[in-house]
Amino acid sequence: MEMSTGYMEGSILDRVADATRLVNAGKAVFERDGVVFHSLDYSYPLLACLLHAAAGNNGELDVVDFGGALGSTYRQCRPFFAGLEQVRWRVIEQPNFVDLGRREFETAELTFYSHASQLPVAASSRRVLLLSSVLQYIENPLEMLRELTQLSWSHVIIDRTPVSDHPMHRLCVQEVPPNIYKASYPCWILAKDRLLGALSEGWTPMCEFPCHDGQWETDDGLEFEFRGFLFLPKSQHS
Repeated sequence: MEMSTGYMEGSILDRVADATRLVNAGKAVFERDGVVFHSLDYSYPLLACLLHAAAGNNGELDVVDFGGALGSTYRQCRPFFAGLEQVRWRVIEQPNFVDLGRREFETAELTFYSHASQLPVAASSRRVLLLSSVLQYIENPLEMLRELTQLSWSHVIIDRTPVSDHPMHRLCVQEVPPNIYKASYPCWILAKDRLLGALSEGWTPMCEFPCHDGQWETDDGLEFEFRGFLFLPKSQHS
């Protein structure tokens, strides 16, 4: 869209990297979208979904965080994983994020990949697919969702995703507040029924939950809300 600056600007990676360095240095509690926070702010529904997955896998948690930046969700959730037997958090991101992530932030638990095909194949059916604040920024979100969910997962978690009751998706321009950084992105507000329908063949919705991002309205009056969803394979419920 001509009105937007897009996602590939180097300033976005620089902003996220600087914020992540502050978190790693103990100068901030966590970061989200390049913004640092100095007080705790947990998404308990997301944590419940992740711990549910670990409970079903003998206390081991293996997450594939699609569009997970430099591991912001991992760092925010990590204190709640202290009692688990093992944690593996694998971020799939754009190559520039992957290169920087591997250079500065990769650990035994947190690793970075540029494509799902690069993931280790062992025990893939025990992995969790996390899509947090990402589907709305993909050109063909439901096509990508269907492609990803053809792979083997124990759980699929969709988090921080704007949905509406309108029967069609709406493409908008999201303006970042100038006090954060100057940017604008094409952004989908997804039709909730169509989103759920994209997973109806192979997945059972276990729960739906609100997100901190809350309720909003577009300039032309479309009401929407950021929601999260947990899906389990239908094969587990047949």
